[in-house]
Amino acid sequence: MSFDNLNTESIKKANLAAMILFTVIALALTVFIPFLNFLSLAFLSVPAAMLMVSRRVRDAVICAFAGIILLYIFNYILATVLLVIVLAISFNYRYIVSKDKETSFALLSIFAIFVLSAALFILVAAIESRQNIVTEALSEYYKYVDNLAQDPVVKNYQSLLLIDSNQFSALIGQTQAVLRYIPKLVPSFLLVYFGAVSIFNYYFSYLFFKRYGISLKSLPAFKDWDLPWFFCWGIIIGIILIIIPQFNRTFYTVMYAIGLNLIIVFGFLYLILGASVLWGLFERINFKSFWRYVILIFIFLTPGLILLLPVLGLIDIWANVRKLKRT
Repeated sequence: MSFDNLNTESIKKANLAAMILFTVIALALTVFIPFLNFLSLAFLSVPAAMLMVSRRVRDAVICAFAGIILLYIFNYILATVLLVIVLAISFNYRYIVSKDKETSFALLSIFAIFVLSAALFILVAAIESRQNIVTEALSEYYKYVDNLAQDPVVKNYQSLLLIDSNQFSALIGQTQAVLRYIPKLVPSFLLVYFGAVSIFNYYFSYLFFKRYGISLKSLPAFKDWDLPWFFCWGIIIGIILIIIPQFNRTFYTVMYAIGLNLIIVFGFLYLILGASVLWGLFERINFKSFWRYVILIFIFLTPGLILLLPVLGLIDIWANVRKLKRT
């Protein structure tokens, strides 16, 4: 594969030490701040990718190794998988820039790298431990859920509630029922997570590359984000799979879980599309940006209102509220 057509004349020289430092910081945030690590994981490969696109292959490899090497002290399997992610995405961006690939191709390829890397981690960890780590993790999780009432934090929380022991036992039972079902929804949570990471990775790469004179196609304006019409079938099939088991209990667990996972994945897509539609409507009436953010944040934090966004996204697919030019 030749990359000789890469134009590096306008690319600014980046400091290798600074790129390594950025990678180390991103790694630290990824490992130690779990609730925001989708942002740091998205940025982790950006410095090495920038060097790779600049045709500094050796520096890109050094940046990847040096930025992740400390993690080998704690977990060499995770460190190896993260190294694979960084290098794979770096080479992927070099291909994307050299061939001037579309944004959709870039996002899908980055998403595939993250998903395959997660599968690689599970496989390697299972081989190394000589046992099914997924089964072991689930076993420990269910054991904790079964003994939830004995957890010290839960016991302390009980003393703060103005309810009797019977009411608290009922509350614990309901919580346990929900917690026992969560593992069945992990596939959709992971797909949504890696989807968000892929989008942020591309956005961070675009900003970072632009700073150093590297041309990368920008994401469409948020108000113009769109989905193919046939994606609505994901929601429809999910609803059908949830309804059918009510009449046939044979495959209840499997079909219900698949249906919920489909609704979570496609529901998230239409949630974002609904936010895009609302943003476009705000822009059409010249609504100030500050109030747009305030309203969207309020909607996202309100359980009832947030359901309006996927509905708005579905309506736009058929009614074309934003008057987009669709083929």
